[in-house]
Amino acid sequence: MISLIKKQTAEFMEELDRVGWPTQSKVMSASWTVITISIFVGLFLWGIDWILSRSFSHLLPK
Repeated sequence: MISLIKKQTAEFMEELDRVGWPTQSKVMSASWTVITISIFVGLFLWGIDWILSRSFSHLLPK
């Protein structure tokens, strides 16, 4: 059992050595891109919701 755990740990460490980790600047750039797009999409959806809710409130009787 212990030898199996050691083998799996060694294979895991070998796999980690093969991973191409991004640089800090790439991670920061991608993070800011995601934040910017998320804010834009959120504002866009809020605007569409606001327009539709105002439109339907005027069209439908209360």
